[in-house]
Amino acid sequence: MRIGDFEVRRLGKDTCSVVQYKGEGNEIVIPSHFDKYTPVSIEGSLLKKGAKITRISIPSTIDSIEDSLFQTLKNLEAFDAERGPSFRSEDGVLYDSSFYSLVFYPPKRSEERFTPPRKLGRVSATAFAASAHFKFFVYSSKLEEFSALPSQCPELEAFIPDADAEDYDGVLIKGKKLLFYPPKLAGKSYSIPNGIEEISAVSSEPFFPRSVKTIFAPASLKKGLEHALVNAEKADVESSSINYRTIEGVLYSWKRKLLSYPGRKEGDVYITPSGTDRIGEGAFRGARLKTLFISPGVTAIENSAFENSEITAIYIPQSVTDISLHALYGAKNLKMVAVERGSVAEMFLRGEGKSEILCVIPSLF
Repeated sequence: MRIGDFEVRRLGKDTCSVVQYKGEGNEIVIPSHFDKYTPVSIEGSLLKKGAKITRISIPSTIDSIEDSLFQTLKNLEAFDAERGPSFRSEDGVLYDSSFYSLVFYPPKRSEERFTPPRKLGRVSATAFAASAHFKFFVYSSKLEEFSALPSQCPELEAFIPDADAEDYDGVLIKGKKLLFYPPKLAGKSYSIPNGIEEISAVSSEPFFPRSVKTIFAPASLKKGLEHALVNAEKADVESSSINYRTIEGVLYSWKRKLLSYPGRKEGDVYITPSGTDRIGEGAFRGARLKTLFISPGVTAIENSAFENSEITAIYIPQSVTDISLHALYGAKNLKMVAVERGSVAEMFLRGEGKSEILCVIPSLF
């Protein structure tokens, strides 16, 4: 229903959700009441198409905001919130009511250095959903979670510790976890500090920028390196590691699974080393490699193994008997897969309707 400049939706006897702003101004002020209804939530459709809103003010009654809204606030300069049970703001930045979580940082704020409240412990996934352009982020010892993606902080050069936080040369580390590597941090290589056990990397985005060509990992590292090499040329793991090993810069597990072929590694042809057992999930994601020979003895190829790679030809031996249903997902450049007659790989490709790229030969090796 339309009330004033807003479309609202009744939720209960006296509460409503704010669906959309229908006014013409570039500032939105949500009132604390719409006739007899109190607004308690804001939906992702708040902005109509083409609206260039620069400021949003919300009352203390709002207890939830749909996450999808934040992605649409590309012109916002300030998000003001009356302090309530769920939200509050400081200098136009939106936090939860305790200042523990950073909810949203307006993308049109103009500052080189961002210093949030010292209580801040969490940067949520929505915090920089519309992108942020500061160069330095000041953090305290309380910060323990940073869920932003590198693409959301494209100009970030360094994390600056305050008086009570440890300094990790511009990188954000909490305890035994490497949380975030700034996209603009200078350096052609990076040595992960000893004692780090996990990299907070996700496969959807490169963790390290292209400027970092070589990643050195300590024996303590247990998790995440396989998702962090899309932009690297080489990985090097301490020889005493019981979790990872590297062969000519390519990352493997000690159980002989090929975990990650660095995306920027030089060379058009790669032959998996003798003794390789499996091709892991996303193992060649983003690789510039053109031709891959899978050596005899490899038994399995996991999901999305070649996603977004430049691989055009793959040679699969008879020994491969386990091919995940989505093994070829995202292999957009693949033109030819050579297999042995009667092999599981041949049956898989025919069953997937990939006959146009299938090349059947008597023997590969």
